[in-house]
Amino acid sequence: MADERGCTAGRLAALCGHLDEIRRDLRDVPTGGDSPVERVLAAVRGGGDVADALDRLHAVLQVGGDPWGLDGYADEGSGLRGMWPEGVARPLTGEHVYLCPGGVCTRSWWPRRAAEPVPECRMSGAALRRKRL
Repeated sequence: MADERGCTAGRLAALCGHLDEIRRDLRDVPTGGDSPVERVLAAVRGGGDVADALDRLHAVLQVGGDPWGLDGYADEGSGLRGMWPEGVARPLTGEHVYLCPGGVCTRSWWPRRAAEPVPECRMSGAALRRKRL
């Protein structure tokens, strides 16, 4: 099921890129706490059912009042959440892109300045891997 894997990888990238923001948003959910996030992290690190854990986190966010759930955090690695209005340019890619170090999710990041530190994967703690375009 390529579509299901793509959805899982995209949602995992959204969680990786917005982990702190998602944890903050979960504080406002009636059930409170970030245990749904911890379940995803445990599944990723331990080889468990990542798709199921992501689906549960997605549902908790929706129940908490965010109709987009995890999908609302998808940003193709730009660091900016939401849609791109007409006339607003996306960041330029340059000649290198940084990707998920394990190739598990679709997270990507483009440096905006030469000396900018490379972000870490919030699942493994490893730096994103560099790929020449």
